[in-house]
Parts: sequence; structure tokens; C-alpha cells
Amino acid sequence: MKRILHGIRLGARLAAVATLATGGESASAAISEQTVFFDLPEVLEPSPIPAPTASLAALPGYPNDPDQLTLAARLYLPDPAVHGDGPYPAVVVLHGSGGLWSNDVIANGLISQFEQWGELLAGLGYAALFPDSYNPRGIPGNFESKRPHYDPGIDDDLCSPNYERPKDVVAALAYLDGRADIDRENVALIGFSHGAQTGINAVDDVSVDLGQYTVSYIGEGGTTTKNVPSPVRIPEDLPFPKLCAFFYGGGSHYGYHGSASSTAAGRYMFDRRTKVLMFHGTSDSLLGVDDPDAVPMTGNLYPIKQALASRTQAESLGLPDPLQHHYLMHEVGHSFDLAALADPQDWNTPQESADQKAKRLCREETLKWLEFLLKPAPQVAIANDELDPTQVLLSFSSNARLRYGWRSCDDLSSWSLFGSEFGGNDAVIESPAVKSTPKGFFRLGYLPIPPPFDEPENAGFFKFHPDFDL
Repeated sequence: MKRILHGIRLGARLAAVATLATGGESASAAISEQTVFFDLPEVLEPSPIPAPTASLAALPGYPNDPDQLTLAARLYLPDPAVHGDGPYPAVVVLHGSGGLWSNDVIANGLISQFEQWGELLAGLGYAALFPDSYNPRGIPGNFESKRPHYDPGIDDDLCSPNYERPKDVVAALAYLDGRADIDRENVALIGFSHGAQTGINAVDDVSVDLGQYTVSYIGEGGTTTKNVPSPVRIPEDLPFPKLCAFFYGGGSHYGYHGSASSTAAGRYMFDRRTKVLMFHGTSDSLLGVDDPDAVPMTGNLYPIKQALASRTQAESLGLPDPLQHHYLMHEVGHSFDLAALADPQDWNTPQESADQKAKRLCREETLKWLEFLLKPAPQVAIANDELDPTQVLLSFSSNARLRYGWRSCDDLSSWSLFGSEFGGNDAVIESPAVKSTPKGFFRLGYLPIPPPFDEPENAGFFKFHPDFDL
């Protein structure tokens, strides 16, 4: 039987959680923050099993079993006084090549970027799990610019985002599935850079060929090819992410999924069970733009081509495209989520940098979709008029990140919109309505607030696929 180990509890912290894009007032809550440990499933263990770093081996509670790869993770949980005892919807967050810990020291806690995400998500009622993929594999610092070489000392096989780190996604989901305070039906995945590439490979659709794979390989005599393992798939008995948000992930994978320049149907497609958001900046070298000010923009554009190939594959299968939005932002660089948020009075002014704006807007887009996909549907109350059975008052508690629309019918099949769609305001909204017959029915539809592509303050900030020479 596989063990699931809970690590040391590091105590609760008071965290101020802001609503970011709405500019609303902050709310304070007692958020718990813990270090937890859990094993990689036996069938996914590498051979040989790497030794953890000395700092991880010395961490109280870490088992340091030479026959088992045990992951360490930081877990944030909501304040039960605010959000109840659960089960809570959960978000797995995958770090980038810079690692998880501040200055690469576990005792320092998370990098501020991830600490902000943990406190933000827990303050909104989500559990947030941050697995460390590096220290359990003996990697103490960052893991940048790695690719297969003839020299194992500079080879990324140990922690490849293509076929090794996706195992950590499986382990994290298995760990969450074993907790009674987690809602297994409502789980999401967020990845950054190296972690975004990891997440992309963890959620390949069943239509993607997982046969023999090769990568571009740097041999002693130059570039050649190398056979590598296929990516793992999330087992059917585990929770599957309903939302995946991938921040500035690479698109070429060193040829891992075939030609990175091809937009044809084939190996690129996200799992049909999820919804996907992708975020890139035109000044990010991983997007591959030659000149962000060119019209149209040229370059290798691998992430865009990956998105188009996924769409083509979905169309070939007659399926909706799992990729909901590909946010492309002008003159935004790599790791824009590391930027410090500008003061609200500087939003949409020259004092707010492109990276700061991207961080603010992209976090808000992610929160919209988390609210839409992971939180319960609003409860609708219907009050009838005692004198006129056709007069009713519809009411529900709204969320400012969602837009709503009432629909009515007489036969539970021919629904039609009445009135106009409207945004939520984090308060109870009441809507008077009239039944066309005494047996009339009503229902409430809702979606995330649309992206702010057309807002005047964002003119020229968002770019779209036709803006590139593809």
C-alpha cells in the first residue's frame, strides 16, 4: 500500500486578499499554510531513484527513503470560519525553471509570486497545492536552459517537463484525492514556464499518439535525435483538472511532439475534458517573435502554432476546442507574473509597466474561469406574488467575475432569454419577472465576464493570431 505523508504544520498566517482587477476592498482571513509530503506512484518511479537535496533531506518529517521518490509541497487551505470546513475546490500550481523556494532555500518559504497566489486562492475559498519538483530529484537551484545532451550533467532527463515532471501532476492529484477536505470533482491546474510545459504534457487528449517519441538531442558530433519516454496520462480514477491556465510555456518541446512548425492535425491537442487558457507576451523569447513592432510579427511562433494545431485537431474530431483563449500581450516579457503589481491609482497609466498590466489582467482572467468552473452554481430563490400567480421575483447571490442571463419557457425545452445579460456585483440581485403562463419555468445561465480585449484602456495591448505571420 502506498503511503501518503502529511508533513509539518507551519502555522496559520493572516493574509490580506485583494480582488485585483475590480479594485474592491481587501478581505482578511486566517489562511493555513502547511508543508506536506507524498509519494510518486510506484509505476511512475524513475530508475535509479535520485537522492533528494541535503536541505530537503534535513527537513523535519521528510522520509528520505532511498527506495521511494517522495515529493514535498506547500499547501494553502481556506479559513474555515469564512469558507466552512470543506470540501474545498483545489488548484495545483506548477513552478517554473526557477524553482519553488525563495533564493532556492526551503526555509525561506515560497517565492513571493507563489506566496501571493497561495494567499489569493485560499482567500477565495480554494485549496492551493505547490509541489516542488526539483529538491526531491536532487536539484537545489533553478533548472533553466536544459535539454537532452550527450553529457548527463547538463541533460534534463532527470526532470524533463515533457515526460518526467508530468508524473508530479499525477502524484499531486492522487494526494488531493486522498484528502477528505478536497472536492475531487472541482480541481484546476496552473503552470508557469517550465511548469506550464509540464502541465501541457500532462493533459494530452486521448487522440494524441503516445507512441515512440524523439527529441532534438545535442550529441558530440552535433544535433541528432534521441528516443525518450512518452508522457504519462492522468489515470481515469483520479480527479481531472476542469481548468488549465498555462503562463508563458514553451511551444517547441525540442521537437517532442513532432514538428513545432506544423499547425496540422496530429499530436497537439488538450484533453477534451478540460478548458484551457494560455498567456504569452510578444517580447518573450519563448514566443519567438523577431520584432514586436513589426506588422505582421514574424518568428518561429511555436506556442501560437501549437495552439493552432490543437484547434485543427479538435476540428478534425468534430470537438469543441479545449483552448478557450490565447492571450497575446504587446511588449510583455517572459515571467511577467513575477512583476510587482502597480498601485491601483497607476493602473492603465504610463506608470504601470506592460508586465505589471499583464500580471494584473491575466490573474483576473484565471480567477474568472476558476469561479465559473470550480465553484457551485448560484442558488436561485423565486418568490411568487400572492395576488397574481404570473408575477414573480427572482433573486440570487451574484459574483462580480461572472455575467448572467435569465431564461424562461413553458415546456422545459424551448428556453429563451428574457431581458438583457448583466454582470454580477458580489451582492444579491433581484429581478422581477412575469410568467407567460401559470406553469412557466425560469433558469439562470452564467459565464465568465468576457476578456477586456475591447476596453479603451487596453487598445493595442492585446494581439491576436492574425497579427502574426503564420
